[in-house]
Amino acid sequence: MTVAGAFVGLYVGLQKAPVPHHLPVAVADARLADAASAALGDSADVRPVSSATAARELVRSREVVAALLPSADGSTLATAGANGRSASAAASAMLIRVAQAGGAPVSRTQDLVPLTTSDAQGIAGFYLVFGTTLAAFILAQVMNSLGALARLRVRVLVTVVGSIAAAIVVAVIAGPVDGAVPAGTGVVIAVLSLLAVAVSMSTLAITALLGPMGVVVSTLVFTTLGNATSGATVSTHLLPPALAAVGSALPPGAAFGALTSFSYFDGAGAARALVTLALWIVVASGVLVLTSHRSRTRRPTPGSADRAATPRSDADSHATSHRDRLS
Repeated sequence: MTVAGAFVGLYVGLQKAPVPHHLPVAVADARLADAASAALGDSADVRPVSSATAARELVRSREVVAALLPSADGSTLATAGANGRSASAAASAMLIRVAQAGGAPVSRTQDLVPLTTSDAQGIAGFYLVFGTTLAAFILAQVMNSLGALARLRVRVLVTVVGSIAAAIVVAVIAGPVDGAVPAGTGVVIAVLSLLAVAVSMSTLAITALLGPMGVVVSTLVFTTLGNATSGATVSTHLLPPALAAVGSALPPGAAFGALTSFSYFDGAGAARALVTLALWIVVASGVLVLTSHRSRTRRPTPGSADRAATPRSDADSHATSHRDRLS
């Protein structure tokens, strides 16, 4: 019930009325840039630039979502469709209002970084990340169900190998087969492998710490909160700042950001996402090692239980021997 409520509440609630927060846009005119900053307030982060060329470069490098390029015969609105429909639409609406109010209405639009034709709606990334996350979570639960039937190192090895195998299958289907991801297949495999291992290892670690309740926690963190705030359905620029920060720090959000960067923006900003995924793996591995060591130190050695059940002191032995001599 908790998981169902959280799933529906997050996915439906976040898409109900998304509001931009510090959405980065560029304006190639100092006067219009000042007017835009005053009019848009905290909803946009307006960056004045000296030329249309510089503004376009900011869009292509993913430093801004859209740019307004005023000219004598009307303004040009430059966007990057690869940033997602929600972010592009919000930025476009803002800049169109600014241009109209400034007496330089938009007469042309340019999509400088369009989505691939095989993913015209821009939702392939969501399904890649969600499918990989779900597969990794299920694999971890299967390994957890084995319990004492398999040693920890065996469960971890199977989890890692299975996670990478799932990532390969997903990457091949989405890339070479369907053509929905422009990034190279090797890059997609690497990113999805990091995602799968991060989720599966973290699920093992959380379950090792919390027991059966760890299943619920892992479901809420990874498959529900992580995917809902990943930016795949609603841009992180349109999420409340706290949720946007959480989404970027969780494996699904980091993986989605990396896939988008490698697919459309020459890897701009992907390093941080990859470090985030690696940190999840390192921390989860450390937790598993510590919990395994703790369980070994608490485990009684053979015969210790019998000795504890029938303690026999030196005084008892002496008394028994003395009685035997008297008899």
